[in-house]
Amino acid sequence: MREALKDALRKLLGARNASKLGQAVRPRKIKWSPPPPDGKIRLNLGCGDKILEGHINVDFSESRKGNKPDVIADLRALQFAPDYADEILSVHVIEHFYPWEAEDLLIHWKSILKPGGTLMLECPNILTAAAMLLKEPERAARAEGKDGQLAMWPLYGDPNWKDPLMCHRWGYTPTTLIDLLKRCGFKNVRQEPAVFKQQDPRDMRVVGEK
Repeated sequence: MREALKDALRKLLGARNASKLGQAVRPRKIKWSPPPPDGKIRLNLGCGDKILEGHINVDFSESRKGNKPDVIADLRALQFAPDYADEILSVHVIEHFYPWEAEDLLIHWKSILKPGGTLMLECPNILTAAAMLLKEPERAARAEGKDGQLAMWPLYGDPNWKDPLMCHRWGYTPTTLIDLLKRCGFKNVRQEPAVFKQQDPRDMRVVGEK
């Protein structure tokens, strides 16, 4: 059964990535640096405890780990004017919405972007999580510590928060996330190296333009 699952996953991953199936997750570290003071309006939607310099940090929660957002709002009903922002960044947020919510959510965010503005989404890559469960099921199926970050956290969220809002409601591969952005009307949609959290290959970044 496990070999059949591996064969199915290899087909999903494609020939180019098949040789990487089951390898240990070794993030490629990319240093994040604040954006330049160029006058552009940048939104960090669903910021949680990650308050980023050079951004308007927005979250539904009033505080996480003592860090407070600049704006408290429901991400499904933001009050920013149309064509307001040059960039929208959303890190590990889209997976917290049900699939039937995601399209309306992204169309709403697109309305806030200026023409030519950029949306950047980062989230777990469930292909990597599935590969790790096949490779080391006893280890990757744990909820605790670094082992939990291999598969269970990408699939279900970090249980340490003890908060239903922090549980994941859907998962994406690069292909399905790119398809979602295209359905929402974004142009020049592509995958880029992830910058935050665990980065590639556990996580991924997909970018689109209005």
